[in-house]
Amino acid sequence: MSNIQLDIEWTEAASRKIEKLMPRGSQDAFLALPPVECLPMEGDVLFLGPAGKQQPFIVAERQYHHDGDADWTIILILDVPHETH
Repeated sequence: MSNIQLDIEWTEAASRKIEKLMPRGSQDAFLALPPVECLPMEGDVLFLGPAGKQQPFIVAERQYHHDGDADWTIILILDVPHETH
């Protein structure tokens, strides 16, 4: 059986945007993502943020890293759509 870890990284613009939506320490500061087999692909748009305040983030890159044996890390690098940079 594989052990798959999911990491999310943010571009600088996306990091500023998500920090405004969900400041650190806020009770709303969590993200729910789909199961690994349903993860978004590059170019897909995710709407993240607290209920009623979701904002679009685009999957700029999806990386796979083999960590040895059956261990993998999948990294989603999120950015903001170009019109909001």
